[in-house]
Amino acid sequence: MDVNKKPVSIILDLGLANRAPLKERPFAIIVRTTLKNPDYNGLPVDPEIQMLDKLEDSLVNYLDKSSGAVYVGRFTQRGLREFYFYALDTVNYLAGVAAAFEGFNGYKWLTIAKEDKLWRNYFDVLYPPPAELERIQNRRVVDQLRSKGDQLKESRKIDHFIFFKTKVGREEFLRALKENGFKIEEMPDEPEPSDRSYKLRLSRIDRPDYVNIDKVTLYLWELAKKYNGRYDGWETYVVK
Repeated sequence: MDVNKKPVSIILDLGLANRAPLKERPFAIIVRTTLKNPDYNGLPVDPEIQMLDKLEDSLVNYLDKSSGAVYVGRFTQRGLREFYFYALDTVNYLAGVAAAFEGFNGYKWLTIAKEDKLWRNYFDVLYPPPAELERIQNRRVVDQLRSKGDQLKESRKIDHFIFFKTKVGREEFLRALKENGFKIEEMPDEPEPSDRSYKLRLSRIDRPDYVNIDKVTLYLWELAKKYNGRYDGWETYVVK
């Protein structure tokens, strides 16, 4: 990711988004340290990456003990790394951070704890914008295909799932979609029992490499949004 034209690395627990904010952990704890030998872009390289991973494990361990904190993610840019936690309280957090940094000589640190009942630091600082989240999810599926021996060189049928608040929205979407080579695979007349949304399953022959699948899915994502729809992902099969 690139923020203000400066490379940035963000790692977070995306799974927490479905449960956040956690009422029992209303306090954000942010721990900052300076990298020793960042590269030209301000990001860490080996062997420091391994050392930072150990430091992260130490912070997770000690802040859990001192404050009942859960680790939600980290932010790295311009030679700085910030670790983000949400805690039960902040009574002993300073002692926890200090203990975590013991044995990591040369790493200076700053920390702050503040009330953040809505988890703004999680959602506003760490959580990716919708388009970037779609790219992340795409990479996960593509990586799964690669892990099974797929070279991603052959085109194949790819199914796309979209849900709309109304039938009218779905019909307007389809009118806007015409002439793009998509085939309607499923379009039930009745709404889904779970959320009363109207399902649409489309398919098209495409190659599921990183660049192409981003282009296709982001087009569908943007168009669905225009007609009060929600793009819900894609699936295909392995080609060896």
